[in-house]
Amino acid sequence: MAMAADGVARVEQNQAIGLAGDQSWPVGWLDIAWRTFATGFCFAVFGVGQLIMAVTVFPLLVLLVRNKQQRVRLGRRSVQLAFKGFALLMRATGVLRCRIRGLEKLRQPGTLILANHPSLIDVVLLVSFIPDADCIVKTALFKNPFTRYAVMAAGYIPSRRDPEQVIEACRASLASGGCLVLFPEGTRSDPTGPLHFQRGAANLAIRVGCDMVPVVIRVSEHNLGKQSRWWRVPARKVSFDFEVKDRLSVSPWLQSGYEPAIAARELTASLTEYFTREIETPCPSWPKS
Repeated sequence: MAMAADGVARVEQNQAIGLAGDQSWPVGWLDIAWRTFATGFCFAVFGVGQLIMAVTVFPLLVLLVRNKQQRVRLGRRSVQLAFKGFALLMRATGVLRCRIRGLEKLRQPGTLILANHPSLIDVVLLVSFIPDADCIVKTALFKNPFTRYAVMAAGYIPSRRDPEQVIEACRASLASGGCLVLFPEGTRSDPTGPLHFQRGAANLAIRVGCDMVPVVIRVSEHNLGKQSRWWRVPARKVSFDFEVKDRLSVSPWLQSGYEPAIAARELTASLTEYFTREIETPCPSWPKS
C-alpha cells in the first residue's frame, strides 16, 4: 500500500513540477494556477447544477411523466445534456481537451459498452456522448434525496445484492434498445499497476449473450485518477482520447463448451489483455508539445 501511494505521489510530483521545466516563468505557472482555479470552478458549477436539477427537473419528470419509456428517455437525455454542459465548460476554461473517434458505434441500440476507468470524470465525458445511456448504480443513490429522483427518472439499474436481478434488468435494458455502460474494473485504474478487471461485465455478456463495444480511454497526464487530488493539476493540459473500437463477439465463449463461470473468467482475462494492449498504443491525435 505504501509503495503504491509513493508511486502515485511520484507521478503527480513529476507532472506538477518536473514536466514544467520546458515552460518559462511566469507563463507556465500562471497556466497551472489558472487550470487549478478553473477545475475547482467547474466542479462547483457542476455541483450547483446537480442540486438545481435534483429539486426541479428530475422530480417533475418522475411526478408528471407517467409513461415510463418516455420518462426514462427524457431522464437519460437530461443527464446527457448536463454532462455535456460540464464537459464543454471544462474545455472552454482550458481544463482539458476531449476527443472521440468512432462515435457512431455508440449510437447503435442495444449496445453493451465496456470502458477502462483512468479518471474521475471519464464516466461523465463518456455518457455525454450517449443520449440513451443506462448504468448500474449503487443502491444507496436511490435513498439519497439529492440523487434519488435523477436515477429514478433515468431508469438506472440498482446494484442489488441478488446478481440475478441485476442480470435480468440489464437484459431488459439491452432488449429495449438501451446502451448499457460498464466499467469492468469497478473502480478507477491504479496508475502504478496493471489493469485489473472484475468478472461482472464478462459474466453479464456471457449470460445475456451480448456482443461488446470496447471504448479505450487514453489520458495524456495522470489527473483525477485513483488516490489523486483535484487541485494537483499536471503541468500540461490533460487530453482525453476516447477510441470506440469494433464490436467484440461473445460467440467464441458461448460456443467454447465451458460452464458460464469458467467462460466469464476466460473472457475477463481476454478483455484485460485487450485493453492493456490498446491503452499502451500511442494516440496519434495528441499534440507532441
